Amino acid sequence: MLNLANKKILITGASGNIGRHTAILLSELGAKVIITGRNEKALSQLLQNLHGNGHKSVTLDLNDISKISDFIKDIVEFDGQKLDGLVYSAGIIPTLPIKNSNYEFMNKIMTTNFFAFVEMVRYFSNKKFSNNPSSIVAISSYAAINGDKGQLAYAASKGAMDSATMVMAKELFSKGIRVNTIRPAIVDSGTDELPDRVKQLVDMMQTGRINPKNLAEQIVFLLSDLSSGVYGRCFDVRGYLAC
Repeated sequence: MLNLANKKILITGASGNIGRHTAILLSELGAKVIITGRNEKALSQLLQNLHGNGHKSVTLDLNDISKISDFIKDIVEFDGQKLDGLVYSAGIIPTLPIKNSNYEFMNKIMTTNFFAFVEMVRYFSNKKFSNNPSSIVAISSYAAINGDKGQLAYAASKGAMDSATMVMAKELFSKGIRVNTIRPAIVDSGTDELPDRVKQLVDMMQTGRINPKNLAEQIVFLLSDLSSGVYGRCFDVRGYLAC
């Protein structure tokens, strides 16, 4: 049976759609949730909607990678409890043609979507900050294996995440840390105002846009002991797109 009672889970990008639903579901299942992101108001509202006690909200801009080490240390020391899980749901989804994708732009996307992810995992994997066993789930994208026009930076950052996940899973196995990603296609953002190309992709999926609540359930499964044999996998959630 799924049991996350008293597990301490860190969620980056918690003010986003997927992160928000994941935080709420984890709190309903008895977990202690640490939520972080750049939108302080959204985090505060989410904190009020979480079930149970012991949760914490911390504003963090992942573009400033130098702050991650102190951030991890602080969220462990505030209650003296190590982390049992990490959900990396932070990310930037830009669309820009190759001619405009200069180094500065590429570096900004890679910093948030990939470099900060690696740094977060690097500190999480320290035995001072995480328990054995524990689990890391990162939100990748279908663009990692089939990026569309204008997604050079985004697809590259998510492809890097997926490749790194397989390496991390092998290296961290001995520490009892599992690492996996979920690769969704078009996620329902709650708006009907979609670009024509996105509408075409949704039609190709045939199953409609992905409900973020369903993604939250899959994330929770990968955090739980029910997925104890799953290491270094990238799970596609894309309907019939490119089947």
